[in-house]
Amino acid sequence: MTRTTTARKSMAKKRGGSLGKKLSLTLTYLVVGLFTAAIGYPIIWVVMQSFKTQMEMFMNAWALPEALIWANYERALEISNIITYAGNSVFVSITAVILILTLASIASYAFSKLKFAGQNIIYYVFVFSLMLPVPIIPLFSVIVNLGLMNSHWALIFIYTSGGLPFSIFVLKSFFDGIPKEIEEAAVIDGCPHYKIFVRIILPLARPGLATVTIFQFMAAWNEFFNALIFVRRSDMRTIPIGVQAFFIEFSSEWPALFATLTMTIIPVLLVYAVMQKQFVEGLTAGATKL
Repeated sequence: MTRTTTARKSMAKKRGGSLGKKLSLTLTYLVVGLFTAAIGYPIIWVVMQSFKTQMEMFMNAWALPEALIWANYERALEISNIITYAGNSVFVSITAVILILTLASIASYAFSKLKFAGQNIIYYVFVFSLMLPVPIIPLFSVIVNLGLMNSHWALIFIYTSGGLPFSIFVLKSFFDGIPKEIEEAAVIDGCPHYKIFVRIILPLARPGLATVTIFQFMAAWNEFFNALIFVRRSDMRTIPIGVQAFFIEFSSEWPALFATLTMTIIPVLLVYAVMQKQFVEGLTAGATKL
């Protein structure tokens, strides 16, 4: 009798646990689905508007386009100067990301694998700077004194310095997770530190590098305030400033505006698509190490 009662309780507990897991999984999918819809629908809506006529857009902004009007993109390319702005943003974003990856990976390797005086203090200064706002007046003075006004290098300098603390924080967690035995074996074989860094550490930290690349590329591509302050020439504008200027000048041409916005989204989606696998691995690995 006792065994039967125990078996029933065990079965009931298993069923309850199974039901709890199903409810938890369902709730998780529901939250993820709602979050995906909240993020994805505005993008889909913008793309939909880019294929409509002006009249169709005003008559029913929520309906699907009756036909794909590619002339809106031709008109956008004709009047928005989007090619020039995109070229400027690509140069600024890619250069800033390359500098960030180079400097942050070297600094993170030093903080993670080497021992030197003041190591922890310097690292926590970087981490603490994540919470500090950048005072615009001293920054403006520095840019002017360096002769970088109306230069893409002003933005590259700002994006690089601003992206280093976060990138060092992320990459150090990946370097900390690489077993010391791998480095020790390389040292025994006579491999110097710079070869260990280039041939062993960096390949193993590809998910972390991909994570930093996507975050920093998106930050540089979408940055508005500094680009507005430090770049005044029209031919030097980046995408956010160019789109704003286009909106002010051609505010009545909504289909062309939405077509321009759609084209500005494409590079970010391409970067994410190329690095999606490493990005997801980087997020999950970083979550377990931090």
